[in-house]
Amino acid sequence: MSVSGFSSPEGSSAGSVAAVAARAEGAPAPGSVRKLTLAERNATRDIGKFALILAQLVALFGVIYVFKVEGRTFGELTALLIAGFAIHYWVPYQWKKHFFVAFSMAGAYALLNPKVATGIIASVFVFYVILHLPIHYWARVGIVSVIGAAGLYFRNYVPESAVTADTLASFWPVFGGIFMFRMMIYIYDLRQERTAGALLDYLAYFFILPNYYFLLFPIVDYQTMRSTYYNAEFHRQAQEGVRWITRGVAQLLVYRLIYHLRPNPAPDDVTSFGGLIVAMVLTYLLYLRLSGQYHIIIGMMHLFGFNLPETHRRFLFAESFTDFWRRINIYWKDFMVKMVYYPTFFRLRKMGELKATAIATVIVFAMTWLLHAYQVYWLRGTFHLEWNDILFWSILGVLVLINVLYETKAKPAPVKLGQPAPRPNQLVRCVKIFATFSTITVLWSMWNAKSLTEWIDMLTYWKAG
Repeated sequence: MSVSGFSSPEGSSAGSVAAVAARAEGAPAPGSVRKLTLAERNATRDIGKFALILAQLVALFGVIYVFKVEGRTFGELTALLIAGFAIHYWVPYQWKKHFFVAFSMAGAYALLNPKVATGIIASVFVFYVILHLPIHYWARVGIVSVIGAAGLYFRNYVPESAVTADTLASFWPVFGGIFMFRMMIYIYDLRQERTAGALLDYLAYFFILPNYYFLLFPIVDYQTMRSTYYNAEFHRQAQEGVRWITRGVAQLLVYRLIYHLRPNPAPDDVTSFGGLIVAMVLTYLLYLRLSGQYHIIIGMMHLFGFNLPETHRRFLFAESFTDFWRRINIYWKDFMVKMVYYPTFFRLRKMGELKATAIATVIVFAMTWLLHAYQVYWLRGTFHLEWNDILFWSILGVLVLINVLYETKAKPAPVKLGQPAPRPNQLVRCVKIFATFSTITVLWSMWNAKSLTEWIDMLTYWKAG
């Protein structure tokens, strides 16, 4: 933050001392006019509002502790983040992001094996140095790609030393959870925008404390993370974060109930049509765990000034397959649109918008399937390439493509000026929601089955009893 328009009169030692003291205390020097930025105005403090937010977070921690939500480590993460929020709130604005980075780095040692934490921190800095070498952009990308390929190759390497083997087994999932997708976005943005190389923004992007626990992490967009930093009044922003954490904790509690109520979706245990329906619906609703985790993660980010958008938007009430794709795991959809759909569409646009849209959509779902297998390999060490997995993404991709082509061709009639927009037919809307929910439920049960053969047996075994 700069102090503009002030210079002390020559020979006036008192003026110099006052100016130095004012700068040291972060106040404008005498006679100067200091304009606060929008972010600084959004970061103004209020002890009453702070106390209210802190009290809600402590109450949430009590629920997490009493019900043992997600286990002990999640409770430790929540306590750590509440303490970090309480300190971060009172840190001057110009040091808030520095504190967030330092706090996240220190938190790595609180939540991870010290050797793993050191390896992750070293990796972040090594990648930064490589990506900002004074060489051609594609040469830097090539070096990072070689390192990533080597990581994939050694992902399942087991050394003779048991201690080293345990360290590597803990290191690779965290390494993958941090770098496997966000590094793609950062490299893409590094080429598109020259200012993407700011070290502090880079460190804040890769040192996100909840990522050490939540390895299946929403694909936060680099530019979105930068542009939403304190872009709204902080107390409203933090209160929204508390609501999302509350929603996430509630979904995790519902998930626990569903997990215990759900019958085992195996042929021998599904002995009636009603049991089949219950097993399929509850299998789909198990996704509430991931949805809840994502709400908690982004809510926690709000507490540190990152006003990120929501990750899921009432996906159970989707009215079509494109609507479902837009509502569920929004960050994944945005990632695929940015990295795959738009580049493909604009390259093929000369063929005609309809053809370009169709081809780009097909490629998006093919890449979604491959990238999910890539993600599973980093986190679990095994490639998930089963027929039910291939069929799920293929069928969902075809359904979304049909919807996309229909929406592209069927343009709504223009509304005359001053005339109210037509209200949707609620009965038709309910039918659409039911049809979409039913179709996704069937597909989801297939996707989550151990094999395609077992899923088919489950669909048919109940008839024979």
